[in-house]
Amino acid sequence: MRDQIAARLLAKVMEWEDLETVPQVLPTLQLLADFKYDHYQQFGPGRRFIESLALWLHQFEPQDRQTALKLVLDQLVFISEAELSHLVHTAYRDWIVQERMRLVSEEHEIPSFRVQEIALHPRFEQLRLTSLYLGLSDGARTNELRRASDGDIGNEQIWQAYELGDEKAGDMLKDLGTSLKTAGFASDNPHFNLIWLLDDFSASGNTYIRYDGAERKFKGKLPKIYQRLHQRKMVDPSHYEVFLMLYTATRQAIDHIEYWSERFTTANGFKPLQVRVLCPIEPEVSLTRSAGPELKALLANPAYVNNAVVDKHFLIGGTDDASLGFAGCALPVVLGHNTPNNSVYLLWGPDQFEPHGLFPRVSRHREF
Repeated sequence: MRDQIAARLLAKVMEWEDLETVPQVLPTLQLLADFKYDHYQQFGPGRRFIESLALWLHQFEPQDRQTALKLVLDQLVFISEAELSHLVHTAYRDWIVQERMRLVSEEHEIPSFRVQEIALHPRFEQLRLTSLYLGLSDGARTNELRRASDGDIGNEQIWQAYELGDEKAGDMLKDLGTSLKTAGFASDNPHFNLIWLLDDFSASGNTYIRYDGAERKFKGKLPKIYQRLHQRKMVDPSHYEVFLMLYTATRQAIDHIEYWSERFTTANGFKPLQVRVLCPIEPEVSLTRSAGPELKALLANPAYVNNAVVDKHFLIGGTDDASLGFAGCALPVVLGHNTPNNSVYLLWGPDQFEPHGLFPRVSRHREF
């Protein structure tokens, strides 16, 4: 019954005179809806994908609806909560532990294939204790990562935000000293050696680091973190490493972060940032490269974008046109918990605007 109703609804919106065309499309859409799209967390109560798709398609002129539907069928990249959770659960064993083993291997000249010798070395345990984990947004999933470590990451080592106050920083260092003493290591002046900065997604990298030519200074989360780590004496200036771990990110973001972070750390005498991305998104995914002429015309149509969403935060990306998203990334990407504004407006436009997106975004900055 549900499939029949969905078929009629799509047929009416798409102006298909018979239902023969629907069986070619509906099974794929229904399968993806059941497996992924229905679970988009910003859908309201009782709202499901097929109905949302029909209402979204109804916003377009009849001659544009087939192109809009092809965007969903052929271009859309939906990263579900289950897929992100899988990345988080692989992050500790497959990435973080491996970096620790690499460091012990290099410091003590132990061949990397002698895994047991490295894992039993006291330095391996010391680095486990002197690792600090900071979330860069609400998508960092710090609790999931801690649980996935099977007890290797203690509560005193992980914090869901990067803005550490003096009291919290002091408590963490005090707890670190206690842990080191219990494990038999020197603890008179404790510092963290490995800093792990965690986030779920980056498309442009601008929010992490950028250079403001007018003010002649670096801005973003990374400069603030480096400065606070040193100001609060969280790290030993002569011996620490900083890793930015992103569960998924575009090559554009990776290149941007590496380029500007190298200049920032060199200019300020900080240790270089090391970027680790579990699931990179290749440049070919961007609709500026993969879209055909009809889709590009649809995205460029001013009738299908509402630039009232552009605020001071959006302008940081260097454009006042929302059609291709923040920083003009033109991504067809949706995350299970929210759609990034780096995607095309047709996907993320908020519900309170017309036209609205297929997967409406809830912004962290509400100025409209």
